[in-house]
Amino acid sequence: MSRKMKWQSGGVAKWRNGPVPHRRILPFPPVAALVATLLVTTGLPLAGCRGDRSDNPPRQFFPDMDDQPRWKAQDRSEFFADGRTMRQPPQGAVAFGRSPVVADEPWAATYTLQRAQLLKDDARVYRGVDDSGNPLTTIPVEVTTALLDRGQNRFDIYCAACHGIKGDGKGLVGQTWSYPLPSFHDERFLPGGASGAEGHIFDVALHGFVGPTGRQLMPGYAHALTEHDAWAIVAYIRALQRANRAAIQDVPDSERTQLQGAPRPAPAAEGGS
Repeated sequence: MSRKMKWQSGGVAKWRNGPVPHRRILPFPPVAALVATLLVTTGLPLAGCRGDRSDNPPRQFFPDMDDQPRWKAQDRSEFFADGRTMRQPPQGAVAFGRSPVVADEPWAATYTLQRAQLLKDDARVYRGVDDSGNPLTTIPVEVTTALLDRGQNRFDIYCAACHGIKGDGKGLVGQTWSYPLPSFHDERFLPGGASGAEGHIFDVALHGFVGPTGRQLMPGYAHALTEHDAWAIVAYIRALQRANRAAIQDVPDSERTQLQGAPRPAPAAEGGS
């Protein structure tokens, strides 16, 4: 018997006689599958980008070390027994430097100085004392123009407010202090004076001064000054002392005329005669 097909509305075909044949299911087109995969792959990361501000936490697909635990400097920690986040180096640790560079060439002077400042193995330079532990009566580093300039810069920033620009104890803060501040030009602060040893001034600049009654009369500035800065300040104080007691004969001839106020020669008239 022949099979006949009747078309109905909507284009749906039905078989009048005989069994309905099985439909053949074609495989999903590979191009469409690739497009769908790309859409899903690119859509997931974009879901974490809202495009606007939000108080909600961001979606992190690869957080890596973004959320690692950390502490701030000088913060308290419940992890360590002493409650401090900042740790001391292990006993026996040897400071090397901030750079692995080891050279005696002039270009490496900065790295060599940094390494020496970390080691601090010279008591004369880094503690201001001799082999017997007594304050030095000399400056153990080379006194150069650059050192004096550095000393003036640090003195003006950290010392002059109390001790005055001239070192006479008449700074703006010093004049309003609860007690008179000493002048570096007093005999006791000069070389050979009771408080005039270079090593003593160096120590006071870094660690402050405690009076006979145990009262802190001056704070230390080790948080802001290096040991070389402290020696620069000592050298500059010696320069102030010498300038305060100097005579006009001590001034070089090239500067003496200007200090004495001699009139300068008048400039030549324009156009000539």
